[in-house]
Amino acid sequence: MGTQEDRIALAVAQRAGEGADAARTAGAIVALWEQVESALTPIIGQRGVAALYRRSLYLAAAAHPWLEPQQGPQATMDLAALKSAMTRQDSTDAAAGGVAVLQAFQTLLISLIGSSLTLRLLDAVWTPPSPSSGSPTQDPSQ
Repeated sequence: MGTQEDRIALAVAQRAGEGADAARTAGAIVALWEQVESALTPIIGQRGVAALYRRSLYLAAAAHPWLEPQQGPQATMDLAALKSAMTRQDSTDAAAGGVAVLQAFQTLLISLIGSSLTLRLLDAVWTPPSPSSGSPTQDPSQ
């Protein structure tokens, strides 16, 4: 299927939609972060997710200086600040920066808990929604 980095970029592109502006791209990336937080908070805690998020921002800011790493020990991710920073960029830079933070996060998580567990925990986040006509479908197995 491609590398995990490709899956992250594809997840962002599919959720934002074709020709998305920076605001729509930012919204798609924030939605992905909310899914990441939901998937990982029961396992590593809200503070653990926030700490990895802050480190990911710091790492991604090396290539995307407009990303504003959060200062100090915060118990939550400041997704509003990320969204605000992204909407001030053009759509290409917003997407590249947002994907870079998600990729850095996944790389950090792999270094801590291993590739197999990371991929199992985040697979549902990177998998695009089913191509239904926009209406949720019910899965009888759930």
